[in-house]
Amino acid sequence: MTDLSRRTVLLGSGTLAALLTAPRWLEAQENAPSSIRAIQPWEFKSIQPAESGFVLNRASIAEGLTALEPDGRVVPCLSQSWTVSDDAREWRFVLRDGVVFHDGTPVTAEAVKASMDALLPQARRLSAVPIASIAAEGNEVIFQLARPFGPLPAYLCDFAISVYAPAAFTADGKIASLISTGPFKVDSVDLPRRLTLLRHDAYWGERPSVERAEFEAVANGETRTNMALAGDADVIMNIPTPSVARIESSGMMQVHEVINPRVHALYPDCGKPQFSDARTRRALSLAIDRTAIARTIMRNAELAATQLFPPVMPDWHFDDLPRYDYNVAAAEALLDKAGWIKGADGIRSKDGVRFAGTIHTFPNRPEMPVIATALQAMFKTVGYDLAISVGEASAIVEAKQNGTLDIGFSSRHLAIVPDGIAVISSEFVVEDSRNQSDTGAMNWRNAEFDRLTDAYFAETNEEIRAASRHRLTEILQEDLPVIPIVWYSQIFAVSDGLDGFVNDPFEQRLYLERLRFKA
Repeated sequence: MTDLSRRTVLLGSGTLAALLTAPRWLEAQENAPSSIRAIQPWEFKSIQPAESGFVLNRASIAEGLTALEPDGRVVPCLSQSWTVSDDAREWRFVLRDGVVFHDGTPVTAEAVKASMDALLPQARRLSAVPIASIAAEGNEVIFQLARPFGPLPAYLCDFAISVYAPAAFTADGKIASLISTGPFKVDSVDLPRRLTLLRHDAYWGERPSVERAEFEAVANGETRTNMALAGDADVIMNIPTPSVARIESSGMMQVHEVINPRVHALYPDCGKPQFSDARTRRALSLAIDRTAIARTIMRNAELAATQLFPPVMPDWHFDDLPRYDYNVAAAEALLDKAGWIKGADGIRSKDGVRFAGTIHTFPNRPEMPVIATALQAMFKTVGYDLAISVGEASAIVEAKQNGTLDIGFSSRHLAIVPDGIAVISSEFVVEDSRNQSDTGAMNWRNAEFDRLTDAYFAETNEEIRAASRHRLTEILQEDLPVIPIVWYSQIFAVSDGLDGFVNDPFEQRLYLERLRFKA
């Protein structure tokens, strides 16, 4: 038999084998599940984008003019491109051709303008953008700005201004129906826990492989762990770190982990005598063994927060900043110089004020009460008596508003707007128009910081912007109006039967449309 005839026979044999096995392959495809069940920790108590838009974008329902990719790039989404005028005051976004809303109506420049006009008043982060007007011209959406604003495309990633169809709105500009453009559309809403989704067959991009998805909120971390151990869902977001080993050993689901731009940080009230002196804030920072907390509680020593922004945000992370090293002796020396004297019980006081207070935190991220307990022991070593209050996250906001908050211990996503200037302005600038964070720096003011922040928004020269970023982070590092403890890694449990999972470090999307069941 010649080589050619032998290859022909082998090819024929392979073809025959494929034909013989094809019915089993087709049966596997036909019997593959048509619905994905995804679990995340945060309840969605409203369908208004300003309140729960992060859920709607994460569930692949809503989209905006721009989007943030997992590698941190801001890219076109409903727009296909954009241009900016020489004076950086006019931005033109060219819409993609042929895009339709979930109700089948076309995405036009007029529809996008109407959606923006309705949602902008509630979009808190966009209030920093000096939008003078929005216009529709052909297939372009045009933003006219009152002054130059370099990070506009990054701000337009904000979930609060995703684009919704004209039929989605009531006469007063509220969302009544979740009609947007994403790869999934809403079949039913069961607030505050469940969204049932259907494939958007006319989607402009990658069409989902599965027909349906259930997107559910399960707030309790241990419950999510038990679901992973039982294989009761296909994708489970925010697995508690202590549960990872159990899930991996069970063999029911695969664990996926990525460091993301989130920080667990302390928010002291800098107006109270215990924290009004930057030396006391530095002393408490020096008393924290971040590496031990990261290694033993977070199970990843690389999560020790050496500064506010993690390396995943390289434009805002600088290796030359002084590190937050653990040094009890230096902490005690600072407190001595600041006039806080240890009493017989080991707790310091000054001018009749006890060096003590309560830390408020919440259990939705179950490691946080554990970290608070570790901080309690560390702070006592240097003479600070820390009490712990664990409750709803809203309790931190309430205590801040009524002036009873000593220290908030919260978790902050640093890249909901991809440019870190959004967090800088909302967390640390005190002007009423800017300080819109629920748990930002309290009673802290730095004139240089305010000036640099204002200048950054208006600046278009990247070298000057980079220098401003460095100085802004340097001020935070020195003055510590917020005390970073650990960065965060996003941990998912994913069914072995799924392909296409993407662990987005920026927590923008779950990319449900990329998931498909293995044959």
